[in-house]
Amino acid sequence: MTSHLHIITDHEEIRRWTEAHHGAPARTAGTAAGSGALHIDLVGVRTAELEHISWQEWFTAFEEQGLALCYPDPHIHGGTSAWFELVPRDDPRAAP
Repeated sequence: MTSHLHIITDHEEIRRWTEAHHGAPARTAGTAAGSGALHIDLVGVRTAELEHISWQEWFTAFEEQGLALCYPDPHIHGGTSAWFELVPRDDPRAAP
């Protein structure tokens, strides 16, 4: 079976997807070398020490880094998935 991935950059669509999955904008704790990596903190899925940040701060870094949100078609495997990745906007997995 071929899966379809959505790769989006629209801020409102990203915010809606995140809120639908009970998530919040976050990043790993910054270091002396700079700010931490962007994340979406999903309830019950936290894998690292994350700090919540404002959507404005998150989207500013998102744009500066040229990222997109990649997630699978919600109908794959019969339900909504909370799997996602933050990927470069020119990711070759993007559907034409």
